[in-house]
Amino acid sequence: MPAPLRPRAASTALTLLVASLGFPLPARAVDPTPVVRKAAEEQRETERKAGRLAYERTEVQVELGSDGTREKTERKLFTVVSDGPDVVLRELVAVDGRPAAEDEKERARRENEKRQRRWEESRGNGGDDSDELMSGRLPLLDLLGRLQFHYAGEVVVDGRPTYLVEFEPKPGLVSHGIRDRVLNNFAGRAWIDAAEGQVTRIDGHLTKEVKVLGGAALDISSVRIVYEGHAALPGLWAPCREEIRISARAGFFLAFNREFRFEFANYRRLGREPTEAAMAAAWPSQVSGRSSAEARGTRR
Repeated sequence: MPAPLRPRAASTALTLLVASLGFPLPARAVDPTPVVRKAAEEQRETERKAGRLAYERTEVQVELGSDGTREKTERKLFTVVSDGPDVVLRELVAVDGRPAAEDEKERARRENEKRQRRWEESRGNGGDDSDELMSGRLPLLDLLGRLQFHYAGEVVVDGRPTYLVEFEPKPGLVSHGIRDRVLNNFAGRAWIDAAEGQVTRIDGHLTKEVKVLGGAALDISSVRIVYEGHAALPGLWAPCREEIRISARAGFFLAFNREFRFEFANYRRLGREPTEAAMAAAWPSQVSGRSSAEARGTRR
């Protein structure tokens, strides 16, 4: 007959059981500010030092009904080559599970060029920054000055101790664009790997409506943004999923209720060979002799 657990051993076993189920461990006195700042710096440095990578990016766009039901879904698969935070090649491969046609690839190339121009304009002269918002990207350094952080405990995620941090907007923030207006009214939770200091998940939502020209141009009623990261390669933490769900109305009449999801997979490190050669090495069955569209300077 097994010996009964002593009170201390029983308490330890119960703690491990609770942790394994993903429930918060007993909270310790942890100052969230250095934890979040370290995670933000790790996120930036990892992106900056990532070097040249090849990966697959799946973009899913879902049109939602007024009751939240899915009415139409489109799924596109892209092969991507990046250099640090910048995308140097992005090629459409498949649409809804079938090979992309040449005219679809050409439209994707033109969309890349338009996105690049809008991104340059928004960064250069304070123009419309909605494209970056719609990407689902959440650089933690960008959130540091906007949010107040509160330590909420420690959980175990995939067997790893993880800090759970709650956040809410700081009062009196000044907004200069749509993205600012959303993130300055952003609340939610962040999960930070305790050992690596890397962000594994951010789940945030809009705390109040965002109106442009009093709602005459745009009225955003709800936004939910989810970011998930993981150890994609040895020494490299990278996104595995980014998601944004938005409900809005343009010009009082045109309803906009959509979900955008970006999934990242099959990360590979590349050398310094020319981009086309790198693409051919990463995906030999998908690269033809014709030149692919390049979108230098764009973000993931």
